[in-house]
Amino acid sequence: MSATLPRVGVLGVGSLGAAIAARLAAQGYEVHAHDLSLARIDALAAHGVRGASSPRTLAAATDVVIVLLPDTPEILACLDGADGLEAGLRRGATVVIASTVMPDTPPLLATRLAPRGVAVLDAPVSGGPVVARQGELTIMVGAGAADYAATEPLLSAYGRPVHVGPVGHGEIAKLANNLMGAVIVLGIAEGLALAAKAGADLDRVREAVSGGSGASWILSDWMPRTVLSGHIDAHFAVGLMAKDTRLIGEYAAQLGVPLEAGRLAQATFEEVRDAGYGDKDFSVLVALRAAAAGAPLAGIAL
Repeated sequence: MSATLPRVGVLGVGSLGAAIAARLAAQGYEVHAHDLSLARIDALAAHGVRGASSPRTLAAATDVVIVLLPDTPEILACLDGADGLEAGLRRGATVVIASTVMPDTPPLLATRLAPRGVAVLDAPVSGGPVVARQGELTIMVGAGAADYAATEPLLSAYGRPVHVGPVGHGEIAKLANNLMGAVIVLGIAEGLALAAKAGADLDRVREAVSGGSGASWILSDWMPRTVLSGHIDAHFAVGLMAKDTRLIGEYAAQLGVPLEAGRLAQATFEEVRDAGYGDKDFSVLVALRAAAAGAPLAGIAL
């Protein structure tokens, strides 16, 4: 490992966190990981990632901590206490909030940690674990100019960062992204259900539409890797999509922004979650809509 590279901690190594940790280790970074699941940490040992027994030990062993926890309550829980992240952070350290949270969370954390000499950036990502392993995540960054410049080389090791604005603005971009994406998924699910019920070849339909006005990255890239290949194991779980659309609804209400398609997306993914598919990939909606149309997709048991 180059002596110039910061030591990196990853707090939360689900499918996305694990992919980022493995990617950074492959790029020559010294990477440490902490998660409530010991099995997840053990699985990363083959990639050269070192386990940390607590958030505090993770922070003490690293220069930059990338946080990939589900929501603000989980982040605060890991920050607090004798074994919490804050207790182990050293002056000059950086915390990168890669989770999708309300935009006021990163500025609050920045204010809290500033007296300790710790920089906070929000840098949520889009693309999923496969794209993370390829180092091609889209990264939406909220940060001061100096903090962004200092952290950009690390972010570029696992994706394509865009400096959106000050702390919190990365989350604004991510909520806008997920609002658009969630609504697009509804259209894809209904469009493919229509084609399936009509007896068309879905692979050919997808290929054709991917060159037309119905094109999207979700249709051309995500769907072939997931539901259209018979795989609905979570890359991005329905439960997380439901959480994100809830955050979008709450933030839009705070701003007085009317949502129509967004409210429908939230209600849809909450319904799918409550039907028992919360741990499945959000693309399961395509299979559910096709089955409801009387044209179930082959190879998928619902």
